Amino acid sequence: MRTDVIHGPNKNIAVIDLGSNSVRMIIVRILENGGTSLLNQVKHMVQLGQGAFVTNCLQKDAMQRTLNVLLSFSQACKSYNVSEVLAIATAAVRDAENGQAFLEEVYEKTGIEFTCISGEEEARLIYKGVSEEFEKSSVLRFYLDIGGGSTEFVVGDSYSHRELESVKMGCVRLANMFTHGKTGKISDKQYVSMQNYVRGLAGHTFGRMAAYLPQEMIASSGTAQNLALMAMHLEEASAREGNTENILTYKGLVAIVKRLRSCTEEERKGIVGVNPRRVDVLIPGAAILQTVMEELGFDYLRTSTVGLRDGILRDYLEKNYSAVAFENVSVQERSVLKLARTCYFEEMHARHVAKLALKLFDSAKICHMHSMNKSYRDLLYYASLLHDIGIFISFSQHDMHGKYLITHHALLGFTDKEIALMASLVGTHRMKTNKNLVEFNAFDDDVRQNAEKLSIMLKFAEALDKSHGKNIDRAVFVEEKDKIKLVITHNSPCPLEVEKIEQSKKVLKRLTQKDVSLEWVEVKREKGFCIL
Repeated sequence: MRTDVIHGPNKNIAVIDLGSNSVRMIIVRILENGGTSLLNQVKHMVQLGQGAFVTNCLQKDAMQRTLNVLLSFSQACKSYNVSEVLAIATAAVRDAENGQAFLEEVYEKTGIEFTCISGEEEARLIYKGVSEEFEKSSVLRFYLDIGGGSTEFVVGDSYSHRELESVKMGCVRLANMFTHGKTGKISDKQYVSMQNYVRGLAGHTFGRMAAYLPQEMIASSGTAQNLALMAMHLEEASAREGNTENILTYKGLVAIVKRLRSCTEEERKGIVGVNPRRVDVLIPGAAILQTVMEELGFDYLRTSTVGLRDGILRDYLEKNYSAVAFENVSVQERSVLKLARTCYFEEMHARHVAKLALKLFDSAKICHMHSMNKSYRDLLYYASLLHDIGIFISFSQHDMHGKYLITHHALLGFTDKEIALMASLVGTHRMKTNKNLVEFNAFDDDVRQNAEKLSIMLKFAEALDKSHGKNIDRAVFVEEKDKIKLVITHNSPCPLEVEKIEQSKKVLKRLTQKDVSLEWVEVKREKGFCIL
């Protein structure tokens, strides 16, 4: 969602986190140097995931509740002259058969365009937000976020994460499975069943997290915050000892769970500190939290009010404001290189193809062949790095194998649409016609046209290093009156590249919309210098 109103060098943006239990929004003013000022924040317990994890469909009433809140969010964005909305949906939408249809309805009625992210990407963004709240340290911490439909596990220090995991167990999901419709007391047997389910589902995850020997536990969910507040107010001094609003001991957790289970749902609402809107999911959430503490051996944890929305904002600032860029290499490039190296790609060739592709992109823009922004340029770069990874499976049809690997790998920092676009570029990087590639048809008209242009650039960049010898240093488009010329600079004979490019002028015309002449310029290299 965008509007046309931006005041001065600053701009206002909104971040919306649509979870399975609640929907949150913050409106932030971003200064020219990347500094921020919070203008407003709001949260509603819409319970979008209610009933969804049993039926695999979002329920009508839950969707309407959520839609009503999002309509109010849309009006608030207009009131604050918001110029950009970063809207993320998580587990309830991610797992529901009608999740995408619901997001399309939301866009139609509110103008808010949501991106549904993977569980691993959710974990990364949560880590980005929460890790900033605590003192800087190289000590490994364990971060836990219990959502409505999934629970995210992260191990990392203040500077980078070591492990990310998302497991399909959240407080709403467990409530649907174990306590739905039960308003009475919860027996030992019922509670143990929930804990055993958690152990069975997350056993491997517990092992991977424990192997890092994290020294401290941080819990960022509303469940943990509510349980910590209740434990602090618990009457028994022995249980209250060590518990504060921000610290929850294992002993305090066990005590409050015992108290909650001994009451009916109506009686639980009267316990000091209980959020009445969470009363039906508190015990399932506690079962997850208690099991995690037992399996990883923590006797206390610290809670955080920071969460996914804060991580979304930080990620946005890192990508768009150099003053707050925390790392030399973006999370997207790290993720792309991790996949490529896992597939044992030919890195020198891939990087050379990427360099050539960007030269084509930049010179084509100067010649008015396209008006694509930096985001498209970045996606062309990443697709160029990944174009040959399908050889890891088989050289035959390696374009299709590469498309499959990208589509089915959790690339961090990208939206589903960006991943689909990169996969499409890799799937079409060879000069052959790809009539059966359906991804382009799924894009909006503007995106499809841009994708086709990027595809041609990648085809030619790959053809310009057909021999993998880096014989061609650069290739740029030059506009001469109403004609286009492609100037190709090479440092040694390149018969394979010459033959391939000469055969492919018709493909090039689809990009330029004009006949293209080729100019081959040879340079000689002597002791590191190029001599024309």
